Amino acid sequence: MPISANKGLMYQVLDNLKSMIRIIDEDNNMIYMNKKMRDQFGDKTGKKCYTLFHHGEKCEECIGCKSIETNSDQTREIEYKGKHYRVIASPAKLTRSGLYSIEFFQDITEQKKLEREFMEHYEKLKGDIEFAKQMQVKALPDDGIYWNSLKLNSAYLPSEDLGGDIFDIVRIDRDNCIIYIADVSGHGVRSSLLTMFLRQVIRGLKPNAAEPIAFIEEMIKGYHNLNLDNENYISVLCGIYNIKTRGLSLINAGHNCPPIVLDANRKKATEIVIKGMPICSLLKRPNHQVRIVQMEKGDKILLYTDGVSEAFNNKDDKSFGIEGIKKVLLECGNDNETIVNKLINKAKKFAGGTPTDDMAVVMLEIL
Repeated sequence: MPISANKGLMYQVLDNLKSMIRIIDEDNNMIYMNKKMRDQFGDKTGKKCYTLFHHGEKCEECIGCKSIETNSDQTREIEYKGKHYRVIASPAKLTRSGLYSIEFFQDITEQKKLEREFMEHYEKLKGDIEFAKQMQVKALPDDGIYWNSLKLNSAYLPSEDLGGDIFDIVRIDRDNCIIYIADVSGHGVRSSLLTMFLRQVIRGLKPNAAEPIAFIEEMIKGYHNLNLDNENYISVLCGIYNIKTRGLSLINAGHNCPPIVLDANRKKATEIVIKGMPICSLLKRPNHQVRIVQMEKGDKILLYTDGVSEAFNNKDDKSFGIEGIKKVLLECGNDNETIVNKLINKAKKFAGGTPTDDMAVVMLEIL
């Protein structure tokens, strides 16, 4: 026998549903409530639909009426006596002349509680991330002149709220300072914590770290003390600059962005290619090249991360590249602040305005 021919069975099915169901006619009368709804609200069959929530008049936004008028499903959420309900109203023509709305009530109180707790945790996390972002930005060195020997200008654009690029300039004894730029694997909280770790290790170096190999040894030692997994690594390009002699000893731990030296006359931009493994769990001892460059007054050296050089243009299917960097260097005039900002903006524009990796640029001028 078809279920439509057995009204008793149909009502039994409706009464045993876990969802609360009622049927409303065109005049807002409740002509049916299933057992689940009667148990929850009491039997109000024959009364106006709005009396279910002890309202004295028709709701301003009656989804039952709207479902009948539009012949389409309507949804809203209702709060009543500390409980939350999601109501879905569907139109139905049950007789030749009668139009009705079938309403399904779902108790979503627990779901709303979880959503509220989630939003509280989210807001706290968002505040923590904003604080970490401010700390990360404040950890970067200020633009300006250092020890009457070097002029520093920089630009930084993280691809997310927290970035994995860092750079700094640190004096380690009377004659020497360390200049470095680093790129930590990944993005987000983990990467930002690693950048802070790197900064603290370098700022805590003793004077004997004025030797490039000793510098890398300290990096390896500090990294292994963290007991990180094999997926993490740090690429860092370090220069140890002698303030008296203007000699610059460069060492590269996996940083695939060769520094570029711009001579005082701004006629030539020269890449300094140096090889070496990044700081990672596989690296136990230094095996890195050291390159010594004699700098002169007025010379400039550019340090950057691969977010700049590898900024990719999908339309042209190519990267910004070192040639793009050199072009900006040679065409941009002599103002260092203008150069670093233009490099970031050009690379960002080249990539379509949305960087997929952090971008950092540091220009150092010899005084």
